[in-house]
Amino acid sequence: MSLSLDSLQNSDLAEEIEAINAIYEPTTVTLTSTSSAASTSTSTSTLDLADANASSAVTTTVTLQIPNHPHLSFVIGFDAKYPETAPRVIGTASTSSRGEGKIAVDVLEDIVRRIHQPGLVCLFDVINEAVEAFEELNIGGNREEQNGAEKAAEETTAAGDNELDHVAGDVAKLSLREAFGLESPPDWVFSDVITEKKSVFVGRAAHVTSLEQAQAYLDHLLATDKKVAAATHNISAWRIRQKKASAGGKGDSSSTGETIIQDCDDDGETAAGGRLLHLMQLMDVWDVVVVVSRWYGGIKLGPDRFRIINAAGRDALVKGGFGKGEGSSANEKGKKKGKK
Repeated sequence: MSLSLDSLQNSDLAEEIEAINAIYEPTTVTLTSTSSAASTSTSTSTLDLADANASSAVTTTVTLQIPNHPHLSFVIGFDAKYPETAPRVIGTASTSSRGEGKIAVDVLEDIVRRIHQPGLVCLFDVINEAVEAFEELNIGGNREEQNGAEKAAEETTAAGDNELDHVAGDVAKLSLREAFGLESPPDWVFSDVITEKKSVFVGRAAHVTSLEQAQAYLDHLLATDKKVAAATHNISAWRIRQKKASAGGKGDSSSTGETIIQDCDDDGETAAGGRLLHLMQLMDVWDVVVVVSRWYGGIKLGPDRFRIINAAGRDALVKGGFGKGEGSSANEKGKKKGKK
């Protein structure tokens, strides 16, 4: 039985769970038990893990459903000091086949050990890395799909396997090229998740070399990520030194034959795109497209939303190693504040 986040005394954990469920599915992280930090270790609602790495009692447990892996979920425990202390992988809640549980727990524990830093929430980063790790290990997928794949593998010769893999790769690449004009998916660098009065903000940035590529990245993002497509706003900006002038492109040609292209899209959040572009100018960022997605939480933030949008964008740019890292968003001022 799931509990309301209102019953959770750890505000850092409550905000993190709320943000994760806004970005992924609403049931990605489900609160299953919580108790006061003052409760004794013998309380029925408190788990006491007496091992070398767990010196204090678990006061909160959640069920973590790994995105894109419908048959893989874990029971995760937190003590009252989280995020100063790391989450604890108590066990699996579900797996797709026998024998996967121990492997899955070991993998997730290793991810937690590598990612957690005292004082910083880490569950969102753990989930992102876990999705990729379990995808590579083929753990927690759809049972019917796995059984079908195993049967096909048994019936196919080695030569046939190589041919099918080659054809499948060509088809996937062709589809990506036909749909978006891309040879490979965008390599986004993500910001930390920012939550403010139930609104959730996430920034992402990627290297691009042309306006067409930047637009294709944006189209691909909205077409392939349903959570992003459902965001209240996806504010974007780009600055590009394009080597060859493109028909209909915006910008001034320089003596070296470059075309300077810089523009933005508010996506309904008046003046936010211009402020994001101004941030890129202050940071001297080139050949990058940056997107900040906002999921509105029902409480108006006023002008403070612009500061948060720029903070998410700047975090993505810094994490990606783009620009000089200058340009704090706290003092950003645009020509229009917009109304909210």
